[in-house]
Amino acid sequence: MNGNEILALLVIVLIAAFCVWLYRRLRKPDITRLYNAKTVLTDREYEFYKRLKPLADEYGLSVFTKVRLADLIEPKPKAENPFWMECFNKIKSKHIDFALADEETSIVALIELDDTSHARPDRIERDDFVNAVLENTGYTLLRTYGELDVIEEYLR
Repeated sequence: MNGNEILALLVIVLIAAFCVWLYRRLRKPDITRLYNAKTVLTDREYEFYKRLKPLADEYGLSVFTKVRLADLIEPKPKAENPFWMECFNKIKSKHIDFALADEETSIVALIELDDTSHARPDRIERDDFVNAVLENTGYTLLRTYGELDVIEEYLR
């Protein structure tokens, strides 16, 4: 091969490499196919739900699961709250494990199913925040490690 043939081959290889790179860069995948289904409740939460449901039924209450904190509370309006976005960001991705509601879907009590992870410093900070904000907005939050006694006592 002479110099011109080598140069031509090199240019063809570079053009092919560039085309492959450009194709991969510009090709947009169907992101709707990049998800997997998952269960709403963990096994532990489901086992607790199966024990909570009959108790709720006994008191004529509905059980809602994985209720987003931002669906229960909202930051005070921007006019009186310059930290509105910061406040919203702190609640938008948090949820409460279970909510008990009456026939009008008014919340009677919120329930957090705790486990050993709640002893971690980051969880303690999260739990302290959630406890305070729910108390300040008038909700009752019941925490349990899986026992129903605290819930039964509150409902009586």
